[in-house]
This record gives sequence, structure tokens and C-alpha cells, in this order.
Amino acid sequence: MSPARKPAASAPSERVRRPTPQLQSVGEYIRRQRRLANVSLRKMAELSGLSASVIKEIESGLRNPSRTILQSLATALRLSAETLQLQAGVIDPQTLDEVDTVREIRRDAHLTERQRDILIEIYRTFRAANQSGNEPI
Repeated sequence: MSPARKPAASAPSERVRRPTPQLQSVGEYIRRQRRLANVSLRKMAELSGLSASVIKEIESGLRNPSRTILQSLATALRLSAETLQLQAGVIDPQTLDEVDTVREIRRDAHLTERQRDILIEIYRTFRAANQSGNEPI
């Protein structure tokens, strides 16, 4: 009789990838948004240009999505890329506030381009002064 062999899954060279809490969180968020939009995994792959297996790994928390992948997923889900990047921890919430403010200044049709640029420069100067702990102007 030959000795019993151990199952391949218990071999020490194989490692089980466990999702990290942050990756699992963004993956769960993407899955929840996909389901709320009533979009199948196959349709999501088609809309995003990503493979279904990549999306499934992200939703399971096994893959860290890049900014480009998050952008593709956001487009497919009709969400802002910033929303997914914030959820994924790619951007800081304070940075998102600045992005939103700058976007709104850029959208103001009542200002000239030069006025918008100056206003954004002043805004960023105030933020930098406040973050450094210097007395605000």
C-alpha cells in the first residue's frame, strides 16, 4: 500500500489570499452599487471594458483596483470616479472637498477664466495656510 497523500490545498507553498478590510469595503460597495443598478456581472464587464473575473476579484476584496479601473467601474455604474476613489481610500476626504470646490468654481459661467484661476489660487492659498497652522489671512 502507498502512503496517503495530503490534499494539495494544504501544501505550505500555496497561500490563500485574504481580503483586507479596505479592499473588501470598496469591493462590497461596488457590488452593492452594481446590484442596486440591477446590472449583472457580465453586463458590468461589458460596460466597463474589464473582465468579469477582475470585477469579481475586486468585489471579493482580492484585488486592489487602480484609479483607472475605478474610473471604468464608476463610468459603468454611472457614479463619479471620486466617489469610488474615496470609498477605496485612494483620495483623502479633504482632497475631495477641494476637488468639489474647484470644480464648482470652474463651472461658474458668471466669472471669466482669469477670475476663476485667481479665485482657485486664493482658495488653495487659504487651505494651505490653515493646514500648516499659520494664522489665516
